[in-house]
Amino acid sequence: MESLLLVGSDEARLKRIRTTLIKGGFRVSLQGIQDLNRLEESRERFSLGLLDVSGEDGVAAWVERVRSKVPAKELPLIVLVKQGQADELPGLGGVEDFVVLPLELELLESRLRFVLKRLNHLAPGTGIRIGALELDPDRYEVSLDGEPLELTYKEFELFKFLATHPGRVFSRDQLLNQVWGYDFIGGTRTVDVHIRRLRAKLGPKYASLIDTVRNVGYKFLESL
Repeated sequence: MESLLLVGSDEARLKRIRTTLIKGGFRVSLQGIQDLNRLEESRERFSLGLLDVSGEDGVAAWVERVRSKVPAKELPLIVLVKQGQADELPGLGGVEDFVVLPLELELLESRLRFVLKRLNHLAPGTGIRIGALELDPDRYEVSLDGEPLELTYKEFELFKFLATHPGRVFSRDQLLNQVWGYDFIGGTRTVDVHIRRLRAKLGPKYASLIDTVRNVGYKFLESL
């Protein structure tokens, strides 16, 4: 049974979420957003955290407050936000996904399951190195010659997904489903745009690791 931590200030909303997730087979603990100090004292370990900051100012600051109590590798997060707050999320370590209000409980549950499935593709403490290129999931970064590449949240997720499935060909639709989720509103061109940006950031030597399979999609090569 997956163990989830819900953190937020809207008690009524969190109780509705908790009821739904318990019915879905999760073990759920509630934590008030003003009582984050208790996280350091708790010995319980959670598979995932849901942080509701939709009623707060400064999303990044709240994520950092949680991070100061529990590191990203111990508590990956889904963040619940209102319109406009999502712009603050890209680049925040350990934020696996976000859900924008108004809240649909069935959608939220499906996103939680999707993220948990994705996280299980790569065990904590493991990484991938090809030459001077390294994927570090715990630090949530890709580095080249020891210098972190400035990847957006989705660029990192796309790179991680491909790199952890070397040699396997994925269609654009499959990548949309695995990285963006089935509820993503947008076309397959989104994948092409992100692949192009990733290749540009990887540079001429490593861009070829992401191979185009004509009329199908993309695959990650196991070596240069």
